[in-house]
Amino acid sequence: MSTYAESGYSSAGYATGRPTYSPKSPDFLVKYHKQIEANECGHVLDVATGTGIFARLISDRFRETTATDISKVMLESAAQPAKGKIEYIQGSAEDMSIIPDKSVDMVTVATGAHWFNSTKFLTEAKRVLKPNGTLAIFGYSGFGYFPKSPKCDKIMREFCMDKLGDYWDKGRNNLERLYSNYNIKTRQMGFKDVYHGVYPQQATHYTGCDSVVMDAPNIIDFKMTWKSLLKYLQTMSCVHNYHVEFPDERNVAEVAVERMMHEAGESDWDSILDFIWEQSVVLCRC
Repeated sequence: MSTYAESGYSSAGYATGRPTYSPKSPDFLVKYHKQIEANECGHVLDVATGTGIFARLISDRFRETTATDISKVMLESAAQPAKGKIEYIQGSAEDMSIIPDKSVDMVTVATGAHWFNSTKFLTEAKRVLKPNGTLAIFGYSGFGYFPKSPKCDKIMREFCMDKLGDYWDKGRNNLERLYSNYNIKTRQMGFKDVYHGVYPQQATHYTGCDSVVMDAPNIIDFKMTWKSLLKYLQTMSCVHNYHVEFPDERNVAEVAVERMMHEAGESDWDSILDFIWEQSVVLCRC
């Protein structure tokens, strides 16, 4: 995820342009965690926190919240929650040596684990988690479904995969596969009770064999306007990287959104989209 660590990347734009996770998503994770009666909600560690979007959301479910990110640029825009306090620490997912052994009840990664060296990260997660502690890897692919305008689905994938496919940082394919690699790797590395949930049904076309369709969008159900869709696309690392190479070209995200609006017969940038987020979650125990 080197792009997000570059000084020229706008962390403030990321903080305001990224969608937020479902307010119910922390409860979904905690419900799995508390299936082991002795499990506590003492200390949660949010890895690759970015600007702290999910760390703030889950912080009131735990007594202590620590959030790490490799990017100093991103952490400069990380905010505190309305109640409580998050300890933000600069550091990588592959080396969490600042976190003591068996000191964490839950490790979360919100739309960030695709950038990691998965073996090194999972080794560190096993080290810091308490016995039966929960690892939660989840996120949204950036794609989704426009029920009333299915051609917009194709425009979105064409934009992200064909136009900008060469401009993503390494690891993007793991997100496009909705973290199916972690569904396999966690089992191989001895994690227990592995669950791989995806939503909606169409998302199973992009996953491995053991995924389960969730009955609701448990991770993200963010409502967007065309204007906020544009802001979101402009936060993508591929857009930033593309315009480093082609600085004089018109913003590619604007072109893509205008194409989708034309296809949907829309002209009002403030109208609410009928859009279903493609999303997944891998849950397992140490």
